[in-house]
Amino acid sequence: MRQNNGLYVSCPACGDEESEAHGRLVLLRTLCISVLFTMPLMWSLRPLIQFLLATVVQFWPGMYFYKGAYRALRQKILGMDFLVALSTTIIYVYSAYITFTVYHNTKLYFLSECVLLSLILFGKYMETTSRYEASAAIRRLISLQPETAHMLRGGAEIEVGLNEILPSDSIVIRSGDHIPIDGVISDGECFADESMLTGESELIRKQPGDTLYCGTLCRDGQVLLSCGSIGKTTMLQQIIDIVSNAQSEKAPIARLADRIATVFVPIVVIIAAAVFCRWYFFADKGNLAQAVNCVCATLVIACPCALGLATPTAIMTGSGRAAELGILFRGGEQLERAYKTDTVIFDKTGTLTCGMADDGEIIRSDAKDAVEKLKASGIDVWMISGDKEEKAKRVAGLLGIENVIWEVKPSDKADAVKKLQAEGRHVAMVGDGINDAPALTRADMGIAIGAGTDVAIDAADVVLMKSRLSDVPAAIRLSRATLTNIHENLFWAFFYNVIGIPLAMGLWIPVFGWKLNPMFGAAAMSLSSFCVVSNALRLNFFDIRRSDRDKKIKTKIHNNKEKESNMMEKTLKVEGMMCPHCEATVKKALEAIDGVSVAEADHVKGTATVTLTKDVPTEVLKKAIEDKDYKVIG
Repeated sequence: MRQNNGLYVSCPACGDEESEAHGRLVLLRTLCISVLFTMPLMWSLRPLIQFLLATVVQFWPGMYFYKGAYRALRQKILGMDFLVALSTTIIYVYSAYITFTVYHNTKLYFLSECVLLSLILFGKYMETTSRYEASAAIRRLISLQPETAHMLRGGAEIEVGLNEILPSDSIVIRSGDHIPIDGVISDGECFADESMLTGESELIRKQPGDTLYCGTLCRDGQVLLSCGSIGKTTMLQQIIDIVSNAQSEKAPIARLADRIATVFVPIVVIIAAAVFCRWYFFADKGNLAQAVNCVCATLVIACPCALGLATPTAIMTGSGRAAELGILFRGGEQLERAYKTDTVIFDKTGTLTCGMADDGEIIRSDAKDAVEKLKASGIDVWMISGDKEEKAKRVAGLLGIENVIWEVKPSDKADAVKKLQAEGRHVAMVGDGINDAPALTRADMGIAIGAGTDVAIDAADVVLMKSRLSDVPAAIRLSRATLTNIHENLFWAFFYNVIGIPLAMGLWIPVFGWKLNPMFGAAAMSLSSFCVVSNALRLNFFDIRRSDRDKKIKTKIHNNKEKESNMMEKTLKVEGMMCPHCEATVKKALEAIDGVSVAEADHVKGTATVTLTKDVPTEVLKKAIEDKDYKVIG
């Protein structure tokens, strides 16, 4: 965790230890050194000079891959760095052996080795640059907060860094200043631009007693601001945390790709060993150069870097794009859940409606448009209300909602969600109040209105910061685009290997005479990564408001009685749950376990109940809960 302008951020690409910018600089420097010592090898030099230049490249820029391979091996993982280190080492050792033993105009491969390293380093640099662009949303959020503030202390106005502000201090805000903290106006008036929170360009008049939020802009006026929230506790920091977590958290499809890559690399090593035996002992007996060429080409072209980039880059870009538009996904898993949504339930009071008029409730201006767009994309829309049938149906009729559940007690809203899920639906619940929190937690995807209660926001998977109902179909549309992008990337990653590996193995040499130089293999591997990342970055230009290209989905409703008969239930006694937010935390921790179909938590009863599709040891369930700082007592 590092501090930037008073805000605390965790780099989703590089981790806490080094910044993205530093990582790019290190890679660029390493790449330049590699190119500098590789270029002279393009001329006919003495074997010994070639050996010396190649040694510098292999053990200076190449150390990047040796270190990466070592770190992975310590975790019992064979990754891309291992394949690169192994292939370049084989070429280097073979060429060195020829240089000092049997060299008589025998072809050396020092140039291939060095060019290979340079190309792969260039590909890594492009990947890092692309990830840097994908995480631009966080940097733009951070830039909203100024580095200093004007503070009144001892009757004098002084300029201080944000780290020096104390809870008892008062901050002077003038026209044109960005607000450095969350605070309450104690004196003066101003007009504030809160479009970064609300999406509304209209200025808001702020008077004594009103709150100003960190990152917003004072357009006109001057006020004295009493310090409220600083640093980690500001609303801006909370938004940054949500975006950062979303970009770093792996979706189920990402974890699947990682598992495939973990198995794929050892298989590639085995294939490379088989290729060597085939060429050296059978196909071209005794031709070491040919065997080495095919082995190294196979190792290089099969590097699963495109596979590893396919999912995280798309999630980073998609969640960042959403954050810019005021839609906060709490993680990659939430993006994937939104993709599957086929049913949306709106709470009526406070969500679809926003007050009372003489002729009835005031319906939000964008409510009908949101309903129409959801229905146009094939999503079933429901409304849930505690009102009597006549009143609930009147509001639903004005909005064009055919499915209505009325006279529902606040405590029964979660049960209504559960009944729809039992039909095989993937349900999204949209709400704003404390009484919506259990339903938000129970739904496959909980969507909270930004202007709603803190409890509802904490319980939700997605937060609409601008409180626009039109953002509900927009969020689902963006999630579909992101998952489609991931599927495209994964297809390309696998297609590239299906075409490239047989060519690298030399299977087409006897038929067409086609032979792959490891240098071209490295270029192809880097190009595949570049294509995957570039495709993911297209999400930055995706129009989430455009509905004419929405594909209708069909809601699959089925009877789950047979499935339910094969399920098991376990109930655990849990200490420490105090509120619906605690329930949501425990529920999500349990549902992340393989074999857990549904989890329910009740802070009043102090229990957590899981429905299992297979036998899951109680210790596994216990550990998941206790990792969230709750105690299992039975």
